[in-house]
Amino acid sequence: MTRSPGFRSVQDRYFTAADVARFRWMTEDPAFAPVEDALLGPWIADLAFPCLEVGCGEGSNLVRLARRGPCVGMDLYPERARFAAGVVPGTPVTVGDACRLPFADGAFLSVLIRDLLHHLPEPRLALAEAARVLRPGGSLLLLEPNGRNPFNALQARLIAAEAGVRSSTPERLTGLFAGLPLDPPRLDMTQGFPLRRLALHYRFGAPILGRTRLAAAAFGGIERVGERLTPRRRWSYVVLRARRATG
Repeated sequence: MTRSPGFRSVQDRYFTAADVARFRWMTEDPAFAPVEDALLGPWIADLAFPCLEVGCGEGSNLVRLARRGPCVGMDLYPERARFAAGVVPGTPVTVGDACRLPFADGAFLSVLIRDLLHHLPEPRLALAEAARVLRPGGSLLLLEPNGRNPFNALQARLIAAEAGVRSSTPERLTGLFAGLPLDPPRLDMTQGFPLRRLALHYRFGAPILGRTRLAAAAFGGIERVGERLTPRRRWSYVVLRARRATG
């Protein structure tokens, strides 16, 4: 995953400020928050605590993690970290670099990384750091958008900071684990036809379209049909789970 010389500056311009509207959309919007619950729920249910989220942003994942156990958030951008600390009271949130985590070896029983690696110039180094702060037997949960999915490919063209999604594929993401002190990762794919992520997007779509019970049922039905028709290799999210080696 080679990044262009201006890659970091593009990320900084897009992510320096806290995106409050995005946080509200992902956690409170009656049309879209259930989509996020469905995405994260099955995977975080198996996490042990304390859990670290690397690249927590405004805290939409932390909100869900904190309901299950003690967790810590970390983000590169101070304004986003401050916002997350405010919306998830009692949960420590710190500023730090995913490629140089400010935590001791073996500090956590699990680590969550979501929608982050395609924003990093050195994604493998971030995975190595995540493995370092895991206790032996601890689990790493990685969720990344699949660049082969048409909806994700469209987003990568519309938003400059998401261009890295184009090189985010199951094979390349799995390859990043090679040589790390982790057991071989388990690969899953999820959300095969994420129509609501596009149609109800808080910036490019119209969330109001999904806020009635009838509309929610209609969107859900279309997504289920679309998922059956979409080859699994083109589903929208890559999920990789691996345990820190005990030997």
